[in-house]
Formats: sequence, structure tokens, C-alpha cells
Amino acid sequence: MPDSRSAFYPPQRTQKESIKTFAVKRTESLRRLILVLLLLGLVACAPQPLTVTPEPVTLRLVVSDACFRPVQALALTYHRQKPWVAIESNTFNDALVRERLQAGAADAAVLIWAEGEGPLWTHPLAEDALAVIVYPAVPVESLTLTELREVLRGRIGEWPDGTPVQVVSREEGAGTQSLMKAAILGNWDLTLTARVVVDDGGVLNLVAQTPGAIGYVPLSRVTREVRVLALEGRAPAPTADYPLFYTCRWAARAEPTGVLRDFLQWTVGPQGQSIVEQALRPGP
Repeated sequence: MPDSRSAFYPPQRTQKESIKTFAVKRTESLRRLILVLLLLGLVACAPQPLTVTPEPVTLRLVVSDACFRPVQALALTYHRQKPWVAIESNTFNDALVRERLQAGAADAAVLIWAEGEGPLWTHPLAEDALAVIVYPAVPVESLTLTELREVLRGRIGEWPDGTPVQVVSREEGAGTQSLMKAAILGNWDLTLTARVVVDDGGVLNLVAQTPGAIGYVPLSRVTREVRVLALEGRAPAPTADYPLFYTCRWAARAEPTGVLRDFLQWTVGPQGQSIVEQALRPGP
């Protein structure tokens, strides 16, 4: 009689068969492990994206002191965004700025008075205005251009209350002095009694401390210690209808290329012009 268990139980494997099955499974596991390791090795050896660190570059700028605030703000922001671009900026009056640029001591310049020997590549950067400022107690709110000219010449020597007029001016070669000469004085000379100082901070301090004083500084430099006069009834503003409006211009000996071109393009683009606008707001 057949064994009834054979229909329900598989035949028992011998010891040799079990060992052989175990060896086959182990071999398959080893093969899989080797395949995984090979794949991991291929991934590790695959070419990775290269991070290229740009070579450090230094841009040398010379800047008219009438324009230094926006240029300083631009240089700081650009260096934070591109740390490999160092920007050295030195401030002088316009005559020295042009001289150093022409001598090759700078890669680019910012001027408000571009006239002089030798052609330059130029491009507008910012617009500002020259503000006529007086000692706070001067009893005048506005001057005509003719009145301003006569004050600067020394032909008007007293204010309406009898206080003597003291003219304060920038030195010859300053862009603001050149602008005042061209727009107001023309062929006439500045009064011999004028007190001449070599920076706008000096003009501000002297006018603020001297009764009867009158001078001029960029509108962006005006402080509460002085009072601003209107000209021909117009308050100073960086618009073409104001008599002492001016433009700060980039200048170079030839059209810029490479890193310098990239920087200059950024300064006249949306982000750069937003920084310029903030920098040119009159101080406290």
C-alpha cells in the first residue's frame, strides 16, 4: 500500500543537496554584492561638475569728490557680490582725477567736468545738482543768477540786514568750481576776499560757522547746519531745468573691456542705479 504522506509532504533532501543549494544562494548573494560595489565605484569615479574660482582682479578708480558717495556705495556692494573683484577708489578734485587717468594710474574715473586735453570714453552714471548754501541767519531765500554772480564777484558786499558777505569757494580744478565758473561767473573772476577750501566738507563747515557766509556744495552733501537758497525761484534739484544741474560720468582712456566693463554695466543697470539714488539723497 502506498505511503499516504507522499501526497502532502515533499521528498526530503539529502545533506549533499542542502549543502549544494546553500552554496548556490551564497554565490548569487556575492555576485549581487560585487555588482552593487562596482556600480557605486562607477558613480564615485564619474566626472563631477567643476567649481571654478575666478582669478582675483583689482580695479583702480579715481573719483571726483563731487561724486564719491555713489561710487563708494557701488564699489562696496559689488565687492560683496563678487569678492574676487577688489575695487580701489581714490578721491581728488576733477583736475587731478583727469591727470591720473590720463597718466595710466587708474583704470577708470568719475568726473563732473570732462573738458580737457585728449578725448575720453565717457558714459553717464548719476545726476546731481550744485546747491548754493548760506549761513542760517542770512535774510535771503532766493537769488537770481545775476545776483549770485555779483555776490561771487564781490560787487554785492552786504546782505539786506547789513551783514558783510563772505564768499566761500572750492579751489581751482574742483569740478564744482569749474561748473560755477562756467554757469555763473563766465569771464568774471571770483572776489579776492573769497575763502578757498579744498573739499566740500570744508565749505559746509565754514559756511555753517561764519555769519554772512555763502558757498556751494553738491546737493547730496547738504546738512541741516546750513540753509539752501533757491535760484531763479527754483529749489536745487538734479533736473535739467535747474541752472546748476550736473552729471557724474564714467570716463576711461578707451572703451572698457573685461571685468571693468562688467562692473560699469552693472553700475548703470537697475541694481546699480538703485544704489546711486540712495547714495545721492541729501544727508541729515
